[in-house]
Amino acid sequence: MGLLEERERVALARAEELRVELERLQVAVVEAEEAARRAVIAREELVDALSGVPAQVTEAAAGEAVVVGGEAVVVGGGAGRKAEVPVWAEGLERSVLPEEYARIVFLVERDGAGGGGGVRARGLRDGLGWQATDAREQAARFRAKRLVERGWLVEAGPGLFRPGPGRSA
Repeated sequence: MGLLEERERVALARAEELRVELERLQVAVVEAEEAARRAVIAREELVDALSGVPAQVTEAAAGEAVVVGGEAVVVGGGAGRKAEVPVWAEGLERSVLPEEYARIVFLVERDGAGGGGGVRARGLRDGLGWQATDAREQAARFRAKRLVERGWLVEAGPGLFRPGPGRSA
C-alpha cells in the first residue's frame, strides 16, 4: 500500500511541476505575441510615414538637409516624426490635436454624450475607418493611451476609454 501512495505522491508532484511550467510558457507565448504585434504596428507606421515623404527625403541620410517644395527640410534620425499631443488644459479644444488624435477624442466624447460606457480600441479603429487588423487596433489603443497620458481621455478600465475630466460632452 505504501508503494502506491508513494507513486501517487510522485505523480501529483510531477503534475504540479508541469502546471508551473505550462503557466511560464503561456506567459512567454503572450509576451512573444505582443512583441510580434508591436513589430507589425511599427512596420505599418513606418510604411504610413514613408508613403507621404518625398523620395529625396527617404534617400537622404539623417541630419542631411534636402530641398522639398522650395523649403529646406532636415531629415530626422527616426522613421517619422512623433505627433505632438499637448497636455489638456481648461479651454483647449480638440482642434489643437493632430487629426487622428482629434478624431479619437471626438469618438470617445460622442460615446460619452450618448450615455455609452466607453470605447475600446476596436471601436476606435472602426470609427477611424482603418483596416480591420490587430495592428491597426493596437495603433488606435496606443494613440488613446497617449491621450490618457496627456489628460484628454481616461482609461475607465483596461482598454476602455472615456472622456477626461472636464471633457464630457
